Amino acid sequence: MKDYVAAVAAVIAGIFAIASALIAWRLKNSSDDRTRKSSLEKERRDEIKGLYENTFSIFEQAILQVQRREQFSLAREFSQINAKMHLLAPQEIADQYLKVSCLLEDWARLHAKGSPRQLDLNGQMATLIQSPDPTAEFKEPAKAAYESLIAELQNLTKAMRKELAADA
Repeated sequence: MKDYVAAVAAVIAGIFAIASALIAWRLKNSSDDRTRKSSLEKERRDEIKGLYENTFSIFEQAILQVQRREQFSLAREFSQINAKMHLLAPQEIADQYLKVSCLLEDWARLHAKGSPRQLDLNGQMATLIQSPDPTAEFKEPAKAAYESLIAELQNLTKAMRKELAADA
């Protein structure tokens, strides 16, 4: 009987040792899974934050290029942002982005039509001013389009901030 007690005690101790090892292993895996998931969520948040920063920046640059009558050089950047916006952003923000992009395009056309013509004379830009002003009919629609563009850009910014705050 004494021999059985020692054997039973050894078996019970072995079972507890194995159970302890299994529990520790599962806890470690669970902790690793949580850490990996948290890391992926942070990476996605950072990617979306960068996208939103680039989106706002590209709109600001485009508006300045139009106002300065510079050659539009942001087509590649807009293409990249378009793709990322439709892949990463929520539908509401992607739709608002598309709306702002269309308003930017409309305003740029009206602004160009509403601005006096310029000529390049041996590297010097000369502005032609005519009377009656042939651009007068486009000035008011261009101003209204600009105000609408800025209002919708502010709405887009608010939506992006709201989404970033919700993920924080």
